[in-house]
Amino acid sequence: MGVAADFIDTLLVSRPYGATYSASSLALVAAPGKRTEYYTAGNTVWQKLLSSSFPWGELMTGDARTYQAGRTTTEEWYRGLLVPGAPRDAKGEEALAGERQDNLIGVAPAFMTDSEHVGQQGSFGDIGSMQLKREGELFGSSGYPFGVFTVPAEDAAYELTLTTTKIGSPAAVWKRSTQTETTWGFRSERKPDVASQGLPLLFPRYDVPTDGMKTVPAKNGQRIGLAATGHAGYTPGELTSAKVSFSYDGGETWHAATTAHQGGRWTATVDHADAAGQSVTLRTELTDANGNAVVQTVDDAYAVR
Repeated sequence: MGVAADFIDTLLVSRPYGATYSASSLALVAAPGKRTEYYTAGNTVWQKLLSSSFPWGELMTGDARTYQAGRTTTEEWYRGLLVPGAPRDAKGEEALAGERQDNLIGVAPAFMTDSEHVGQQGSFGDIGSMQLKREGELFGSSGYPFGVFTVPAEDAAYELTLTTTKIGSPAAVWKRSTQTETTWGFRSERKPDVASQGLPLLFPRYDVPTDGMKTVPAKNGQRIGLAATGHAGYTPGELTSAKVSFSYDGGETWHAATTAHQGGRWTATVDHADAAGQSVTLRTELTDANGNAVVQTVDDAYAVR
């Protein structure tokens, strides 16, 4: 996460007769780095967990899986920007991140996700909050990165904002994606004949050409891939617009990136030729074909080397 460090690595094992136990102690693994692991094939279920610091850091969770003899798989941990996303079940399938039941709106995204995994909030290393606006007016708030809000039955425009921050001793080895602010825009109304309405939440996904320290070279014309995923309650429509801005001073001054849509993919082109040594804050605005939108700001998304 921008600092060479020893991450904590552990492994859970589940046997068919129901027992689950740890197959390793809290081992140290150098990050960034590469390693090759070998697993016993068959009906044993393996699940890897990593943390950037102990004991107050987050817990990044891999899928529970079995392995086939002779098969090779590749897995990347902490890749890309670490941003909120859909929670996942033990099989790695997207779970529900937000819903409306009657006049209640409930939201509980995963605190952080990388390109393949879901991170659980650290007890004294991660804080977050949530605010809900209705028709532009503050309607409710939560001092946690999740919340349940009582709302009127009538159709209205909502803005839901989630803020996450890395703090305390875990922040010493976490110099990228240090804070995120995500605002979702959608409409909602009570539907008496529907028990649960999934909220139309878009989760931005990024393909940034960074190295293991999450840095990019000081040059122009670098492309960032853009996409949006949903959750078990909503599948996003095709993205109809994308805007990206970047800042070197924590959001005081913004520079517009050039976005393009080609071959069904959105990209943003950023110029960093004169920015060696700078940390980049990234702001992304996405809208899908159903009219749902998201604006996400990621502080210290990556650095320019």
